Amino acid sequence: MKLMKLLTLLLVTVIGLVSCNDPSDDTLYGEWRLDKYNCIATSSYGLTQVNENCDYILQLDNTGVFSCTTDCNTISGIFEKNKNALKFSGISFTELACDDMMVERSIVFNLPSIKSYEITDDSILVLKDDKGHILMEFISYNTPDENLCGKWRLEKYNCIATSSIELTKVNEGLNCILQLNNVGLFVCTTDCNNISGNFAGDKALLTFSNISMTEKAVEGIISCDDMELERSIEANLHCVKSYELKNNNILYLKDAYGHILMELTK
Repeated sequence: MKLMKLLTLLLVTVIGLVSCNDPSDDTLYGEWRLDKYNCIATSSYGLTQVNENCDYILQLDNTGVFSCTTDCNTISGIFEKNKNALKFSGISFTELACDDMMVERSIVFNLPSIKSYEITDDSILVLKDDKGHILMEFISYNTPDENLCGKWRLEKYNCIATSSIELTKVNEGLNCILQLNNVGLFVCTTDCNNISGNFAGDKALLTFSNISMTEKAVEGIISCDDMELERSIEANLHCVKSYELKNNNILYLKDAYGHILMELTK
């Protein structure tokens, strides 16, 4: 009888340990590029933007081991997760002398304080402390399809001024270019404003995040004749969930229901 109770207790313990780091929940695993961080040189919880020329890559393995490579040193250790709870421990840090180690020092300082995480748009990882303050923000670092990267000219788009799913053809006199680079950054140039941000692609899936648009017409710097196209592009990018390439020279951006939101050509 005692043996049966002991075996039952051991079984419950094993199940509990497995569920705490269930490998089937693999959204967290992979490579993430640091985008913003809580800098130890400031006293506020405001995040500091990482220089776009620097790559700080956090890799989370499904065995519970992590590493963070920087332009100089490597930070490594182990992590545990349970649902949205996240804990880093056993943290070690190589001590090579670098010109500017503020970001690296901030990462090492922030990691032990991480208590939870959140993933939004399948491409943004937010790490928080026990009070819910955001300490670091990462962007999915899956290498985009090389055929997806490059310059694309917008031909047709879903217009926010209509209720139809039929696409509106871009005026021949307008030149609207969407550029996707191989590190997950995008910029869309129009005849007036620019739209920029991040994107993440995995197989046929595609999402855009951190989308921002210059507001020249609003600021009064330049008077844009018609911002309906720009507003439509911005709204559509938020809804993109997948893409399709045809002959590697026609790009369709689609929403969650498979509706085409934009059609572009190389």
